[in-house]
Amino acid sequence: MNRRVLWISLAVFSISALPIGIAKADVTPIVEIAQSTSGRSALRPCASPTHLTCIESLSAILPNGTTNEFKLLQAPTGSYLDSKNQVTENSGYSWSFIDVDGTTRQIYTDGHLSGENYKGEQVNFNLQPKMTFVFIDPPVKDVTSGIKFKFVFRSSWVVPVAAFLMASNAEYKDEKIENGHRYTYIGSPFIGTNYTSGPLSGLSNEAADLTKSDSENIRMYFLIDHASSIPGGSYGDTRCSKLGYPVTSHNAYGGGTPHLVDNDTMKFEIYSPHLLSTGALSKGFFSTYMSVGWMDCMWPGNNVSKSPKVEVSVINSDGTTQVATTSFKIENSFLVVHARGFHFSAPTVQLKAIKSESPTPAVSASPEPAPVASEKEVASVPVIKSAKKVTISCIKSKILKKITGINPKCPPGYKKK
Repeated sequence: MNRRVLWISLAVFSISALPIGIAKADVTPIVEIAQSTSGRSALRPCASPTHLTCIESLSAILPNGTTNEFKLLQAPTGSYLDSKNQVTENSGYSWSFIDVDGTTRQIYTDGHLSGENYKGEQVNFNLQPKMTFVFIDPPVKDVTSGIKFKFVFRSSWVVPVAAFLMASNAEYKDEKIENGHRYTYIGSPFIGTNYTSGPLSGLSNEAADLTKSDSENIRMYFLIDHASSIPGGSYGDTRCSKLGYPVTSHNAYGGGTPHLVDNDTMKFEIYSPHLLSTGALSKGFFSTYMSVGWMDCMWPGNNVSKSPKVEVSVINSDGTTQVATTSFKIENSFLVVHARGFHFSAPTVQLKAIKSESPTPAVSASPEPAPVASEKEVASVPVIKSAKKVTISCIKSKILKKITGINPKCPPGYKKK
């Protein structure tokens, strides 16, 4: 895969906590998760430096920059069958690490990788190969303490068609390594909303302003949708996956993929309750990072990836523009967008290519015009009349020749008559 290293700083999203099954630490040697599996395999720690499709490391990054590695306490065992008789392995782990205050703390994670033949319930049992890694029920203090968590996953066959960083102040790195790729996720937990009262898009302004979150909880998780080798087997468009993929992060309850409205306009629709359960306004964050090569492959006529200036705005469902802090840049052939400070329920983050003002036409060099004589000069030029031709007769013996010209002369031997 011809992808350069990605190293980005992004924002947030949401997922419900998954059930975990904890058992004693498993010391049995493990093999790489098969690409063709039809089940959901537990993400396990790498058995060796060369082992692939496994967890390379987990750690906490403290506000002072210190990195404290996780220690494995308990690993999952066992599995169960889903409604399609597909095997799902128990995947909950228990770890410990040194926290911000210097104490030893326990933390739980849940991580799955589904193979290319796995049929996901979330997509009506169509093929849905993906990787998910969740931090289970982080405490509220992780939102404000400044702590970050780092998850490093490597694989010989996982190829993103899209990646999602559901963490505040998130960072992401994609590196090419021997026989595969290494994916690094860093971020902090955030407060996410829960909502079960119906759709959040397509509402009237009055109805949208009344939507309220059922509750909030602390979340953090990472996701890769895999670009399957099976035609039509991915949850996403794989046409341009060799050129990159979109990396997106936001704290919305839900959101769509980027789409081009016209060659100058790209939009991302996101939605969440307008209010928190407390009645406070629900504020949003959004970031995306896309390879220009991927964009030009997906939308060959787009001007967003080519324009020297792109306007980022957050548009309400009624067409009005919100006050928000936004930024845009294209750096090292990647488009980077941030928007923050806006509110929900169903805003659209819009990228608009701004055509530069028409430059002043350059004056091309041209030959100097021939000088035109003035009337006085024309009067002073003498008029030369055309000379009048004359004819003479020349004779030699009895031969007569007539010579015509301005100043005719008889040929040698002839005399003028």
